Amino acid sequence: MSRSNPKTRIPGRLESDDPDEIIEWAPAGCDFGETQLWSSGSFGSSSTVRPIGSLRREYVDNWADSVPELVGKLASLIEEKKKQEIQFNLLQIAISEFEGRIHRLESIQTKIIPIDSFAPEPYNLLKTILVSVHSVEGGFNAGWFDANIHSSGDNEEEAAGNLKSLILDFFDSLSNEPAEKLGPEPLRQLAVLKEYIQNKS
Repeated sequence: MSRSNPKTRIPGRLESDDPDEIIEWAPAGCDFGETQLWSSGSFGSSSTVRPIGSLRREYVDNWADSVPELVGKLASLIEEKKKQEIQFNLLQIAISEFEGRIHRLESIQTKIIPIDSFAPEPYNLLKTILVSVHSVEGGFNAGWFDANIHSSGDNEEEAAGNLKSLILDFFDSLSNEPAEKLGPEPLRQLAVLKEYIQNKS
């Protein structure tokens, strides 16, 4: 009794009813490296089996030689990222400081107040003196920057009045000193004072 050769089914490949047909067989998804694949006719004792070739390697033989280069590139990337993080942090610090300075400047209410006379003191004012008055913690500061003379007070009027008195004190003190005994800055201050103030007597 002869048995019919059942239909040969090879998963993922070919189907065949002919027992003499050569079927190439290589399971999908398998990495055989250099392992050869085989083809066969029927699966009985009279099967004809022959190699059909080999799969191409999926890796490079000298892969270990490229590891140092890859490690170096990775280290460079990490170093560059660290530098960018440091630069970003420094930029954030600079921005915060800049914003703080702007806030402090905005909180300072500066006014320019003219000094038109020293009456009733016996001094002639040759030119109007412009002084700045601004608020500080606990009071106000007044300053005449041209002569580098500054004073303070509990309010704007007091700070400006104290500065007027201090300007005259500077004028009298520096005018009574011999020029050779004055340093560069006092000499400069005296020159500025004489441009604006004159003693009536």
